[in-house]
Amino acid sequence: MSLTGVAALIAALSFAVIACAAVYLSIRITRVLGDATALVRETRADQQAVLARANAAVDRAHGQLDRTDAVVASMDELGAGVSELAGQVSTLAGLGRSLAAGPVGRAAAVAYGVRHAVALRRSPRRALAGQVVNGAELPSANRAGGR
Repeated sequence: MSLTGVAALIAALSFAVIACAAVYLSIRITRVLGDATALVRETRADQQAVLARANAAVDRAHGQLDRTDAVVASMDELGAGVSELAGQVSTLAGLGRSLAAGPVGRAAAVAYGVRHAVALRRSPRRALAGQVVNGAELPSANRAGGR
């Protein structure tokens, strides 16, 4: 074999090795691309499920906000009612103060004082249960009555 024949044989073997390597690499790349395609498909399905759950959560949040708006409106109504009631109570308190400080209040105080003084004069002085009289404590009503 001549030198050109050997060179041609080496070139043919190199070409065959390169062709086998290219076929092997193309098979490996095809498998990797197939796995990547399956992964993308699964990810897309998971993304759709996540998006559906996110949309449901947003819808629930909108519902909660609508209910919160209704609660805020009713709280505003309640606040207005309480303010009105406070004004009425303040007016009634002023009326009560004017009655107590005026002649009606003074007459009532005198009548109470007279009635209390008469009651103290008419009945003998009674000791209350639990009160110390002459150094000894009287039994309380709960212990004496058996309750």
